[in-house]
Amino acid sequence: MAANKKLLDSVTPLMVSKCSFDKTGLNFNVFLSPDDIPTAAKEMLRKEYYLEDIDAVDVVEGFLITYHYARFESAERVAHRVMVTHAEPVVPTISDIYQGADWHERECTDFHAIKFSGHPNLIPLLLDPDTPQGVLLKTDKSRKPLRDLIDFGESVFTTDGFTPFDEAQADLKEPK
Repeated sequence: MAANKKLLDSVTPLMVSKCSFDKTGLNFNVFLSPDDIPTAAKEMLRKEYYLEDIDAVDVVEGFLITYHYARFESAERVAHRVMVTHAEPVVPTISDIYQGADWHERECTDFHAIKFSGHPNLIPLLLDPDTPQGVLLKTDKSRKPLRDLIDFGESVFTTDGFTPFDEAQADLKEPK
């Protein structure tokens, strides 16, 4: 599959979708397993993408952590996305690959209590050290399903059995 090969040669994505740049500001969404994030980041650096930011969204399914990459030479933007559970919100750091990730990972820890394993300096960045981590955590009742928040575009490739959505939530909304 061409898009998969073009975007990442070093890892197998869980899902790749082509996006409408005019609508989303992205060319591709690439879902990865947490363990593949550092390898994918190294490949993006090798392909001369820079890291714009890392953010997290607290949704029904867990935390969606998004790494936005772009290029200076062309209007290409790619999002690497990974889902982690509320019970175990851990992702490997990429701060040793992209120095700017240090700030973004610390911010995600401050606000969502997400841990970035291997991070050398995961101390509070924006909040007082006495403030509990995860101040932006939502209650179960206030979380929205991922499908209500993000347009993933047109699927180009999906690993058998993978879905970023909570299918139980879909059953509640879709008539049978």
